[in-house]
Amino acid sequence: MYYKDGCGVLNVVGPKLKSLRNGKNISQTEFSKLCKEKGVKRSVATISKIENQLRSVYDYEVQIFAEVLGIPINELYVIDQSDVEEEVQDAC
Repeated sequence: MYYKDGCGVLNVVGPKLKSLRNGKNISQTEFSKLCKEKGVKRSVATISKIENQLRSVYDYEVQIFAEVLGIPINELYVIDQSDVEEEVQDAC
């Protein structure tokens, strides 16, 4: 699989989260505020780490992220396997 925490890749949803957030023209600062309104306080630095796969993600965070973006939770897991494998190799 592609979970190589020794290489710095700690989640699979980060790149998709970033793409979807940017697609909705939501800054990391605004996203942080929206998450806080849903009950999950995450700093801009933490969101950046998640998006860059430098921090693992709890399941309840993924649920909140999906709610904030107004998407089904499974959309955050729709990823291109070849992109992930390339990122892992670059990280190693």
